[in-house]
Formats: sequence, C-alpha cells, structure tokens
Amino acid sequence: MLSQPNKAASSSLSILLLLAAATASASAEAWRSDLPWADELESKLSPTASLLDTSPADYLDECLPTFDAYWPDKTNHALIDQPSGMCVPHFFCAFRGCYPDPDYDNVVLSDNLAAVRSFTTGTLYSEIDSTMQDWISDAFNPNYNLPSKVLFPAVASDVIAAVNFAKIHGLELSVKNSGHSYTAASTKRDTLLLNMNKYTQYAYPEGGSIVDCDANNVTEDSLTGQPCRLSLAKGKPAVIRVGGGENWDKTYRAVKAANEAQGEDGYKYHIVGGAAGTVSPMGWSFQGGLAGNKGARLFGFGVDQVLQLEMVLPNGQHVKFGPTEWEDVEGHVYPKTTSVSGMCRTNPEETDEELWTWEECPEDANINFDDLWFAVRGGGGGTWGVVLSVYLQLHDYVPYERVQLFSDTCLTEIPSATELQTMEYVYTKFLLYLLLDPKTLNMTEDHSNACGWPPEDDAISCYGDGFGQLVADYWKGYISAINETLLSQGIPSSLIDASYNCPTVTFFKDLGEMHSEALSSSYPEDYPYAGMVPDFPYPGLRVTLDDVSNIIIPKEWVLSDMESAITYFPLSSAQYAAFGGRNMGSTSDQMNSLSKAHRDGAYMFLVPHSALTDDFYGQLFPLMYDTSNKTNFPGYIGSNHAGINTMGPLKEDWTKACPLDWTAEERKEKCIPLQEAIYGTETLKRLEAIKEQIDPDYIFDCNQCIGNNRNRSLNETTTASTTATTTGEGNITTKEEPKNGTERLHCFLSIISTLLALIAAFWQPHGL
Repeated sequence: MLSQPNKAASSSLSILLLLAAATASASAEAWRSDLPWADELESKLSPTASLLDTSPADYLDECLPTFDAYWPDKTNHALIDQPSGMCVPHFFCAFRGCYPDPDYDNVVLSDNLAAVRSFTTGTLYSEIDSTMQDWISDAFNPNYNLPSKVLFPAVASDVIAAVNFAKIHGLELSVKNSGHSYTAASTKRDTLLLNMNKYTQYAYPEGGSIVDCDANNVTEDSLTGQPCRLSLAKGKPAVIRVGGGENWDKTYRAVKAANEAQGEDGYKYHIVGGAAGTVSPMGWSFQGGLAGNKGARLFGFGVDQVLQLEMVLPNGQHVKFGPTEWEDVEGHVYPKTTSVSGMCRTNPEETDEELWTWEECPEDANINFDDLWFAVRGGGGGTWGVVLSVYLQLHDYVPYERVQLFSDTCLTEIPSATELQTMEYVYTKFLLYLLLDPKTLNMTEDHSNACGWPPEDDAISCYGDGFGQLVADYWKGYISAINETLLSQGIPSSLIDASYNCPTVTFFKDLGEMHSEALSSSYPEDYPYAGMVPDFPYPGLRVTLDDVSNIIIPKEWVLSDMESAITYFPLSSAQYAAFGGRNMGSTSDQMNSLSKAHRDGAYMFLVPHSALTDDFYGQLFPLMYDTSNKTNFPGYIGSNHAGINTMGPLKEDWTKACPLDWTAEERKEKCIPLQEAIYGTETLKRLEAIKEQIDPDYIFDCNQCIGNNRNRSLNETTTASTTATTTGEGNITTKEEPKNGTERLHCFLSIISTLLALIAAFWQPHGL
C-alpha cells in the first residue's frame, strides 16, 4: 500500500524500473558461478532457508517505490520484508559513500554534500534531477554497492553452512537485520549477504522468551542459568531472549504483551532500547545503545543490558558466552565482570534447538571469550560474526511521563528577538542543570537520572511515578528564582508568566502507548503497520547525518565552563540527552569497549562538518578532550548515529580539520578515521588486535567497522583484483581500493547557528 505522489511521477518510475530490468538482463552470468553453490551450500540449508541471486534491478524494483511515497507509507517497515532483502533506509546507501555518482572516486565531499543538502526525508525520488536519476537507473553503475547473493537463514545450521562455505572459498559475508546504519555497514558488493529477518524469533509474538529469575530455581549450570544468575546479581527480576532477526518493534511488543498479561497485578517489566522500532537490538546495543527516551541515564546504555550472546564466529564455530564470575565494586550499581565463559556446539547440522549439544570449545578453535565479550559489546555489529540471539536485561516496571517545558503555543504575544534569545538561554541552562548539576535546582541525582531525550523530541522523557511532574515543578521553581533578574534584563512579566505556566506533563504506560496515541489517528484505514512501533527518522534518499558530526560533549568541560558550552554547543531538544547519568560508569561491567567519551559525556551535539574548522580543532578541542598524549588520539564521536562522512582531524596535525574539498580517498589517507575518532587510538588498537585474532581472513569486513580501515596486504589486493572481473546481473564490479583567535571562534559559532536549521529541516518528515 503506497500512496504515489502523482500519475506523472508513477509513470516516470515505471519507465525507470523497466529500463533497469532490461539493462540488468544484459548480463546473465550469476556472481561467482564457478563455485559449487548447490552442492556445498544449498544442499545444507534448512527447508525454509532461501538463497537468491540479486542485482541492482531488484533493488530498484522493490525498494524505490517506498522512497517515492509519502508518510505514513514511507516507512522502513515497508522495506524490511522485500523479497530480495537488499533494501536499506537510506536509498543512496546502495552506492559506495552513499552517493550515486559513477565517478564517485573523483568527487570531492563538498560537491557531494552540496548536491544533496536540500534533500529531506520528505524528498521524493521523482523530485530529484534527471542526471541523478540516470546514475541510479544504470544498473551497470560501477558505484553500486549491493550484495551479489542473499541468504535468508532460518536456523543456526544455515548460518554455520554459509560461514563455512565462505571460509572454504574465500568469500566475504555481509550481515543485515534492518540495515539501519548511517555508515552503510550492512550492504557491500561482492559479498554474500546474510539477511536475518526470517531467522527464528524468540521474543515475538508471545514474549515467550521472557524468564522471571528466581534465586531458588536458577540452575548452576555454567551457561544455561547464566543470564538469570547475572540478572539477580544486578538486582533485576527478569531477562528476555531476542533473535538475531528481531527488531525493537517486535521486542517492545513482546514485552508489552507480557505486561498486559499480568492483569490486575499491573505492568511488571521495563526494557531499555532504541527510539525507532525498525532498529536492531543487536547493532544498536553493540554500538553503545543510547536510549534517550527509554531510561539509559537511569539503567545504563544498551551495551550494559547484554547478559549473554549466541553467535557464529568467522571460524564457523557456533558459540554462546557470557560472564560467569563477577565482583561488586564500590561506586558501581552493577557488578564488575572478572571472567567470561563460553561453549561450542558439537552438532552444528542439527536444526532442532532442543537437541543441540554444547561442550567446551576445542583448543584449536582459539577463542578468547573475555576478548570477544569486550569487543562485541561496544565494538559494533557486523564484524565479529553473526549474532543469532542475545539475552537482554529486563528491569522492574516504571511509569513513563513526558514533559514539555517551553513551547511557542504558550506565548500570548510575540517576543522580540532579544527577549526570545534570553529565554532560550534560560531554557538551555535549566536543561544543563537538570541533566548534569541537579543540586543547583535542589533536585536529587535519582530524579535527574530518570530523565533524558533523543534528538528532535520536543519533550523530556522521565521514568518513575511523578518524576515528570517533578521536572515541571523544578522548572517553575527555577523561573521563580530568577524572576527579578529577568525583569531587570527587560523581559516582560507576561513572558515570564507564560514560561512559568507553560509546562505540560503527559502520562503513559510505556513508549508504545505514546506512539499509538500520537500516530494512530493519522494512519489510513487498514494501514498494514498500525500497532507497530514507528521508525524515525523515516526512510530518505540521502543518508541521515551525512553532513554533520555527532560530537559527544564532555561533562567535565561543560561543568567547568558552562557559558562556553551554552555559546558553542547549546543543549536543546535537537540534541541527544542520553549521557551524564548513572551510565557514566556505574552501570558498566568494566569489560566492554564503549568509548571513554560515552562514559564521560554530557550530551551528543550534531555539528555540521563545515563548522569543524581549524579553529575548533586548534582551540576548543584541546580544552574539551585530553590531547596531551600525541600517540593516543582521544575518541569524541558517538558510535550510534556516526555518519558516513565523519572523520577526525589530520593524522599529522590534530589542530587541522580534514578538508571537505578532498576526495574520499584523500580523506581516508590523511585524516583520523571514523573508528579512531569514536574509540580513541588505544581502544581501537585493542579492538583491531582482537579482530585480527578472531577473523584473520576478514570474512566480515563491513564499511567503517573495526579493521575496515586497515592497510591492505598485497595478497588481499591481488585477491580483490582477481575477483573483480566476475559480473552478475547488472553487478559490474571494480577493483578494491587500498584501504586517513577569538574572532575565529565567533565565526565557528556563526556557522553552527546558520546550519543547525538545515539539520532540523532534514529530520522533519514530509507531510506530517
């Protein structure tokens, strides 16, 4: 069900699809037809698994119509279940660099961004210029970056068979749940894609995988009862097992069903998760998992919710592993992991999970589960193997309250620009006190930690009975305390009164109920995705955050120089307020790779690339982050929502910005790579060493993932060149590339101010 914009656009789209199909049919030979796919892979698959040959024509035919539709038909829910499994939420991410120009290697980034800067999530495909449409309709465009074959595994043995086949024949694998990656990590040409959407579901629909943990009944078996033993050690009541193909929509609905089944006893469980229903709990958690509107500041980041992992590793071993020894540490609400244990399955071809057998892993498997636990939880998804399931923490239920403090609708008269600027300053300072210095408001740490928000949410999300109302009360107390100061600054009493009386508090059982009440009336009759948790941002042509860097602003710096923080990085509803609470460290098990920047952060601020000038890196950056050790670049970029074009400063001079008028290859060679900008040099080195040990052949080598920026060996380059001549249906491949003043500060601020509006516009859905 797709609401097309008009007949002309529909006709144009149909012609494009016919042209693409005709072009693709010109090449009939399937990718790597020299390999024994039928005998060595298909013959080992379960009856419900499927292996498909794919091409750009499939992508255009199945995915493009959603990008030429209006909301609510423009949704990732419509893309996830398309037959080829290739659709991604950002249409241009079917191409390298998420930009369709066939001459991409010679395009400088500033030109790339200028061409798409006006596009929002509401921009239709039929509205873009004909040159770009021609690039896209050419199925032989060498910049297409789509997988050549797609496998939909249904059970673990399907994944094991695929990994072993790839290992034997030197193939590369890519992995996808929903494809919700701003770096296009789940799509890559010349790979066999494992699309997990038809894999065994554990959480949904009945929530049957929820286990209430009872200390009297928890088995002492090393791993069978491990999730509950760890949960009880954290003082938590229950766990939920989520399958590798399930997303937050399915997980939230499973928890909601379990809560509603409690009847008169009331809701029982709360789960920490992502804001968008189509995001994967796996990739989201492994990047860190921010949970701005799901209680991260109170319960910990997503990475802190993981209790046990089940994976197929690059060596083909099917493993499950998790902490089996821990100790309490003063100042931490969760115990410190001291030892991780794992087991390997001994009957990998068995499809019935009830008959699986687990034993100690063979010595030659060479698996260090301590390292693997550290790497996966924080080191990103898609690069360590294939996640088949994960046990996540469930918390005691807490009511959900949303607080809107300040809105134009509260104003009885239009304020002057100066008056509005003053009140925005007041609002920003209150938000900083609320999150980072609650004692200034006579507010407790617990009340502060219970609240946060994701970007572009006009309300503060609080968890706890009456906690939302407390925020509104603290706001009124704050306005009262500075009333005389505001009057002395020329702010009319009517504006002060309007601000004082503005807060509204709305009460919900959970986030799902809020979504239902907010959106259900906007859905057409028989809308197929009604009742599902919506995705945000909605699918768009360009990749979200391609033009900005998501900088984590350090809490220590903000508290030491709040005026500078307000001047250069003013906290608002447009930023990500999921940091600075308990998740600064007390919820960490101290054996995860989430960056120091995440644990030390105050909030995440979206800064246009063009604003990150030499002035920023030369003057502000050293004040905000520790640059004293010139061999250890400090991480400062948020892992969740890291954009495809984000890089650090020059490798040779950290005070100089990475130029936007360089090509992607020049930037890769000379600028701090995204991974180093996220993790910092030392943590990245440890992660890269673990990657080399667990996957020396780089069977998993997703874009911008750990190890992807390595210097290629001569052998790797030669292998890539050899396979580059193989063509598939419309899949022409090319050779793998080798794998870098006060006045001026005011100028930096000016650039931020003028471009933040572009970010806000980009996030707005068309027609909503």
